[in-house]
Amino acid sequence: MQLITLNEFEINEATSKAINALLQKNFTEVDYHGRDYFKQLPHYRILAKIEEELVGQLAIDYRAMKLNGRPITVFGVIDLCVDPTQQGKGIGTKLLLEFEKLAQQNKAKIDFLFLVTDEPAYYERLGYTAKKLTVTWLKIDQHNNYGLGTEKIDDAAFMVKAIGNKTWDDGELDMLGYMY
Repeated sequence: MQLITLNEFEINEATSKAINALLQKNFTEVDYHGRDYFKQLPHYRILAKIEEELVGQLAIDYRAMKLNGRPITVFGVIDLCVDPTQQGKGIGTKLLLEFEKLAQQNKAKIDFLFLVTDEPAYYERLGYTAKKLTVTWLKIDQHNNYGLGTEKIDDAAFMVKAIGNKTWDDGELDMLGYMY
């Protein structure tokens, strides 16, 4: 298996179509309308290929947020997915480890790894911690802006892993943008 890290500008049309197909296989409840992203374009991607076939991807968002009134920088996981026929073979873990390696190489500019999931146990095995938060975010759906939302989210887990030496306490998170 080959892992390829690209910035979003390097994604060609064929790769974009392959990413769209992979996302549709994994997130069947979402209509991507041919896009290779859910709500907003990522900054980077890590692609997993076996021979020339795309079997996994991890999209990355690099962003400033505000946690309990103080600014933080996060390296966020968006749309981690593995082809259903390849799941259970460690591809997702390899993508996450490559993501962490990239973060460590740039740790002077990153405070935390961050993601939102409904499968927290998987990430806890990799050292992530679930946090209880009241979250403010920009509500975006299908390229429409519905304003800001603020609420305590209980139906998803906010997972973090420190890269720098800051601590993440439960409380209030302003995502300063859309929700992953």
